[in-house]
This record gives sequence, structure tokens and C-alpha cells, in this order.
Amino acid sequence: MKLRDMMFLVIGGLLVISGMVLNTLISGDANAQVGAKDGVFGLVVCKGLFITDENGEPRGLFGLSDSGDAVLKIFGDDGKTDVAYLGGNTENPNNEMMLQLKSKSKTDKREVMMSIDEYGGRFDSRNKMGENVVRIAVADDGSGSLDMRDKFGR
Repeated sequence: MKLRDMMFLVIGGLLVISGMVLNTLISGDANAQVGAKDGVFGLVVCKGLFITDENGEPRGLFGLSDSGDAVLKIFGDDGKTDVAYLGGNTENPNNEMMLQLKSKSKTDKREVMMSIDEYGGRFDSRNKMGENVVRIAVADDGSGSLDMRDKFGR
């Protein structure tokens, strides 16, 4: 080998090594948010999707419950309290569905719930004190039932 060939090999080797060293020093993790555009996907498979605000506080969840059923939850301003729920019936574990909307206030107990119980469809409405004052449901004999109470639930 001539001296000129040896010099090219040495220079080439130095370039490769310096490129590897500079790559570890200069480049970091990729940030996919810079200049990001809306993406279009054919199929996305996951067990849960959390929605957060700009501060990273949870605002919603679409995922699986402990029993494996699909659940949609929307959280209040504190990021913890459920104000909307769509999923398995938590009040009557009959393996049916329910939709529940609650007041955002921690002291206000207003609530509306639609569910499927053992007899059929059911609608419940609670006042500010949390008392169930209106219930429209299918009765145990298959007929319709309307139950209205005073503000104390009596």
C-alpha cells in the first residue's frame, strides 16, 4: 500500500468515528410535536387513550375497565372526579350499559343516569342534594313506571 492510500484510510476512519461521536453529542430524542400536523391512520390498537390538557392534567379516558369492558370517562376541573361516564352499569352489576352525567361541582349532587336494568330501560334524575326525585323505568311486569318524589326523595 502506498502512503497516499494509508492517508485516505486514516482520514476515512477518523470521519466515521467523529460522525459517531458527534451524533451522540448533538442529536437527542425526536420531538414529534414540533410542526406536527393532524395524522390519518388506518387502524390503531391500544388498551387506553388518555386526554390531557395543556398542563398534562387528565381530562378524559377512553379505555378498558377492570372487568375488560370499554369505558368512556370525562373528568371535572380537578382531573379526578368523573362528570360523565359511559360503560358497564356500576350501580347494578347486570353486565349492561349505562350513561351517567354529573355536576362539575363537588358539593352539588345533580345527576342524570340512563341505564339498562334487569327489566329494561331506566332513567334516573337526582337533585342538588343527591336525592333521586324522578325515575322512569320499565316495571317488573313489563309495563311503564313513573316515580316522582319531593326534594327529600320521599
